[in-house]
Amino acid sequence: MLSKEFFCESKISKLFFRLAILGAIGMLASAIYQTLDGVIVSYFLGETSFAALNIAFPYIIILYAVADLIGVGSSVIIAIKLGENQTKEASTIFTNSILTILVLESILAVIFYFTAPYLIKIMGAEGELFDLATSFLRTYIIFLPLTSLTFAFDNYLRISGKIKTSMFLNIAVSILIVGLECLFLGVFKLPLYGSALAASIAFTLSTIFSFIYFASGKLALKFKKPSFDFKSYWSTIKNGLPVFLSNIAGRVMAIVLNILLLKEGGENAVNAYGVIMAIDAFTLPLLYGMVDSLQPAIGFNYGAGKIKRAKTLIKYAYIAAFTICAVSFVLTISLPSQLASIFIDTANLSAMDLTKTCIFIYSFTYLTRWVCFTAQSTLSSLEKPISSLTISLVVSFIGPMALIGVFYHLDLLGIWLNMPVANLIATITAITIILVKVKRQTLFRKNN
Repeated sequence: MLSKEFFCESKISKLFFRLAILGAIGMLASAIYQTLDGVIVSYFLGETSFAALNIAFPYIIILYAVADLIGVGSSVIIAIKLGENQTKEASTIFTNSILTILVLESILAVIFYFTAPYLIKIMGAEGELFDLATSFLRTYIIFLPLTSLTFAFDNYLRISGKIKTSMFLNIAVSILIVGLECLFLGVFKLPLYGSALAASIAFTLSTIFSFIYFASGKLALKFKKPSFDFKSYWSTIKNGLPVFLSNIAGRVMAIVLNILLLKEGGENAVNAYGVIMAIDAFTLPLLYGMVDSLQPAIGFNYGAGKIKRAKTLIKYAYIAAFTICAVSFVLTISLPSQLASIFIDTANLSAMDLTKTCIFIYSFTYLTRWVCFTAQSTLSSLEKPISSLTISLVVSFIGPMALIGVFYHLDLLGIWLNMPVANLIATITAITIILVKVKRQTLFRKNN
């Protein structure tokens, strides 16, 4: 079935369940890998390596954010172009985007490789913690130009209607990473950089497979002769900025929080924060899988002028996000001890108590996250980058940074309260933006 027929003519319920469920399964595999990554590192290498992983990872997300900027931003434009039957233009944007990601990430790889020690030093890491975090970060950087493309290709596969291919590829990559990580750390006894090596090899193989798949010419998107088009590049950047700045701002906040955590609570506090990030690595991919998988369908129908279908899909996106966050809230608030014991040595009573408190407080984030996350995603689908960007910055940077000052006198408790309150502020912002657009009847108006 052609992608436009699938997105614009399929029964809405069938379209939703195929996109959301298959997308969730694929991302669930990714979530399991990310959660197991911390478990495997803790089991084979101990808590110092787990702390080093958490210190270095914000920089890795920042590096991948450039690929997201181009990949997500171009996906919005490509989906709308395909909905408007402008297949040639969509394929040209696709080709330009792949080349742009490759060039930009290559430049960043060189810069970050040589500055990696200074970046880790800024975090306050010393001794073994510094050495482990630096080698971990540099291993990811070496493979960056190729591994970054795998996330963009995943977006393009879903736009092309290859939902099952995307799902199976995500599952295969996750299984390969876990297998290689156990081999490198458990059998070959490699230090922490073995974890980065396992992920980098799997992502590289995924990129190679995706490239060959698109080069076969069997999909709606095809490689074309690249051409510079300022208008399409600018549209790509505008629509990708919310995700890009959200990633950057979120990682900058993670760096700031890790600095404060090392200062206020040492390695135990960093590990507690790492645990909630590992838990989030399970919930967020499910949100992405169910909500962001609907973006191509919303964009297709928006571009084709089928506003009623787009509205129905958006409603389904909110329902899916609420369901995921409700389940996450119940689990995290009910099982803090059980979740903490997966990553933290139960004999370390102070670390366990700290982590349980952190998980309990963080669980309240899920009460509001579903609103701001879905609003940001759907606004991007409708080419409302400024509104989407506003929500992204409030939840990932403006809110958390302001709250550091507000809660600073509470020490570690203030850090744990940061994200639940920041998400509440972002949710109020998102609801306000949407109500204003609905009142002005501009939510589904193009170029607004």
